[in-house]
Amino acid sequence: MRIMGAISTLAALLFGIQAQAQTLTYSISPETIKGYAKVSLNTTFQLNLEENEGGMISTAEVDPGLGISAAAGLALLPEVDGELEISSYTGDVDYRSVAGVPVLSIPADEVQLLSVFANAYYKFRPATNARFKLGGGLGYGQYTLKDSTGLKHRGSGIVYQVKGVGEYDFGSNITFLAEAGYIGTTDIDVDIIASNTVRDTALTGITFGLGAKVKF
Repeated sequence: MRIMGAISTLAALLFGIQAQAQTLTYSISPETIKGYAKVSLNTTFQLNLEENEGGMISTAEVDPGLGISAAAGLALLPEVDGELEISSYTGDVDYRSVAGVPVLSIPADEVQLLSVFANAYYKFRPATNARFKLGGGLGYGQYTLKDSTGLKHRGSGIVYQVKGVGEYDFGSNITFLAEAGYIGTTDIDVDIIASNTVRDTALTGITFGLGAKVKF
């Protein structure tokens, strides 16, 4: 009797797993997957730059510049999107302090962060014309600082972001979007021109963007 009971329980469990697998397969079948491409103009709200060169720590505020981002993605489920994004954020150093002491003469340094992200979003109210998406991504970025002499100092490392996106559909294929998020980097080792030292650099800040998405 115990053997028969165990067999019955195992059969019921296997049946349940098979049913769930069939449901999942149906949910993410090719008929339900939709693709999209999007592009947006973006900027930042006061990027914060921190540099550590040979134990000497400097901090700077970066005035926003105009950037751009583009992405291609899939609506994997009605509530879930996955995408690959490439973005560029730029700005100019506005304020700098070294070891806590403000620098009186601000160098004309230009900053750029070029990144590639893998993002995932959860969609609230996906069946309506207006919806909100919340998600984030992890990726790899290249940091570049062009100093006042025209030299470029570069380094690359891990980048991350958390982003909220508001979308509104104009027709069945065109969507207007507005997005805001937080972007940051791990410590990036930046090679300094004409120097044997390495500068550990990190960027953090708030991002904004406006753009459009085409679904296909």
